[in-house]
Amino acid sequence: MKIYELLEKKGLTVETINIDETLVSAIKKMNALHIGALIVLNNNKDIAGILSERDLLKICNECAPDKTVKEQMTPKSRLITLSLEDTLRVAMKIFTEKKIRHLPVLKGEELAGIISIGDVVKELLEVVEEENKYLKEYVMGQNI
Repeated sequence: MKIYELLEKKGLTVETINIDETLVSAIKKMNALHIGALIVLNNNKDIAGILSERDLLKICNECAPDKTVKEQMTPKSRLITLSLEDTLRVAMKIFTEKKIRHLPVLKGEELAGIISIGDVVKELLEVVEEENKYLKEYVMGQNI
């Protein structure tokens, strides 16, 4: 399965936040939407980075209302992304090796979506369950 197929199934909505917003507003948004990451946009609406729940956890004890997203996000220079043509195998390798849980998906330089490790695991589980079903039907249909 290609990443674009997963995005079509998951949906193309990407939650974003402006780089100058406070961490408090980012936390409120993530909690309200039950998500683990926000794509950070600069004032020109270009990708500036990603802010994940792990980024927020790093400063949990020090969080002050005036801290900005910019101070805590993973900057674009260190951002790991996928393309629409990448496979789930590529995504799983990145999730595993880099120990991250969210990957923005780009079409060229434009943001096309975002996937999480949970999205990929869910899709792979559905594939395995479907294969398992067919194997059981095959075995049960045989006169052994």
